[in-house]
Amino acid sequence: MANQFLIKNTMADMRNLSASEIASLQGTNPTYAGVELLGYYEKGDTQVPIIYYLSTTTDPDDEGSIIEVGGIKLQHIFTNTVNACYFGLASFLTDNYNILVNFFAFTKKTGLKALIPPGEFKYSTVINFIYPNAMLQGHGLNTVLKFTGTGDHAFKIDAFENSDDNTQYVLNINVSDIIFSGNSNTTITLYLRGIGHNNFENVWIGDGKNTPDGYGIYLASVQLSKFKNCGCTNQKYDMTSRPYTGIFLGLGQRGCVTAGSSTNNTFDQTYWEGLSIGVLMSDADNNTFTGGSAENNSVYGITVGQRCKINKFDGMGLEVNPVDVSDFGRMSTYTNCYFGKVFRVGSTARQINVTGALFSSIDIQSGAIYTTISNSVYNRFDKGPKGISDLGTFTRFLGVNDHDKDLANTAPLSSFDKNNYTSDGFISANSYKVKTKNDSLTPVNSVDTVGGFTPFIATDTSYWPSNGVGMAVDRTGNYNNSNSVGSFKFFCKANGLEEMYFTKKLTGNGLISDWSALRRLIHSNDLASTTVKGIVNQSANVTNSSAVLPTADTDSTATDVPGVVTDLNDLISKYNTMLSLVTELQVKLNAKLNSDRASGQQSIL
Repeated sequence: MANQFLIKNTMADMRNLSASEIASLQGTNPTYAGVELLGYYEKGDTQVPIIYYLSTTTDPDDEGSIIEVGGIKLQHIFTNTVNACYFGLASFLTDNYNILVNFFAFTKKTGLKALIPPGEFKYSTVINFIYPNAMLQGHGLNTVLKFTGTGDHAFKIDAFENSDDNTQYVLNINVSDIIFSGNSNTTITLYLRGIGHNNFENVWIGDGKNTPDGYGIYLASVQLSKFKNCGCTNQKYDMTSRPYTGIFLGLGQRGCVTAGSSTNNTFDQTYWEGLSIGVLMSDADNNTFTGGSAENNSVYGITVGQRCKINKFDGMGLEVNPVDVSDFGRMSTYTNCYFGKVFRVGSTARQINVTGALFSSIDIQSGAIYTTISNSVYNRFDKGPKGISDLGTFTRFLGVNDHDKDLANTAPLSSFDKNNYTSDGFISANSYKVKTKNDSLTPVNSVDTVGGFTPFIATDTSYWPSNGVGMAVDRTGNYNNSNSVGSFKFFCKANGLEEMYFTKKLTGNGLISDWSALRRLIHSNDLASTTVKGIVNQSANVTNSSAVLPTADTDSTATDVPGVVTDLNDLISKYNTMLSLVTELQVKLNAKLNSDRASGQQSIL
């Protein structure tokens, strides 16, 4: 067999072999061992020249690996990887759809890694790249698959297309170093459904539909997959029509049934920037976002739906969003993140946990339960709203600092603890921190907008009799004086007396005079005095007087001695009756006075 090759510059040249050239490749002693192809459309436009050998394969012409010409088949055997340029993929073509279909069919049949060369490659019809162990790799930001059609999806990796209820997941798909771009009509630029144990690395999204039904990447029942250094941002691709939402995680349909949530996926250093919503989670459980950001979006950075559970966000940057996070889910965890404007815990949220965070403002809506914010700082940023609004139930703030007060070196330290909880009756001794209260004017609960009860240590001796401890019940917090009428405090001095003081807020003018004078209550073992008020026993019962009052009489009409004597005797009888009445009243009055002394209402003689 000859050791020389027939040289052809382009695929068109190879397809136009003459009869003599074809004959020179055949026989037991051919002139040429094969055809060396130097390019596809022109010499040098492929990575390197490749050699096609005469083949007896029964496979059809695929325009890349197998070429049928003049009754013979020429075949090149690719190993490990295959570049789409050898199948005719070209950036100058207006539609590469058929080329990509042929190319992916070849990689599916052979199991080879599909390589896409640098360039922007247009295609007009949605492509579904789906088979187990599939591998697709571009040349980073230099490789763009650009969809120019009018369909809803640009590029799909969809195991459940045309499926029934029993269609199985497709596993181990690997995609890297490529940009998928749609256009302003593309509802979903990259659609993933029914796949698991996959790897996506350095995969970026370009154009898409900029209305609420537009998504960059849409995960429908995607599980146990890794996304590293991926996202949708102008920093990676200069978008002319930005998808409304960067990434969506939710349910997928398999036949006529729901396949399940998108779960157990990891997102490492992913970026969702300059969109309307960065990350939108509808039905997603136990997904983890590490590093990266969801910033500069016009509506939300991250929004978590109420059917989502146990999702984790670690070290993410979220700022320049009107609302950085809106979480209505359950058991979400945020660790070492920063939130430039608003961190919102929604009305259906349960057990949201944030630790080591920097906030501008915190908004916990009514209906949220068991939110915990710990070891964090609020009022940290200047470009958004500030403060804390907590309308939730059983919220806990542990070691949370006000950055503005710390910056101004305001005393006392701004860190505060707030524990709202229910108990079965067993409470540890350190379950609620006692606050030090330096004045009597402001509410004890001065951190959030709602009131509550708080144990405190009083140090304002100008108002309180001496140092001691008390219990305050405030109707409102945040120094809201106008709505706090009705708040009250109980207080005990630091002495050996069994006594307690009480004061109530009567008006809402923001003055010490709003509060009533201290009312002193004394235990029954410490008798009251003429100068001390106290709680006393009920005195003994004293019955009403039973004496009969004398009847009224008229002036005497007597004209003789016997008549005068008669009137005198009547006067003596009435006197005796009055004397009996006075005697009885004296007895009863003394009984009443002695009873009052015994009860503590009067001092003892």
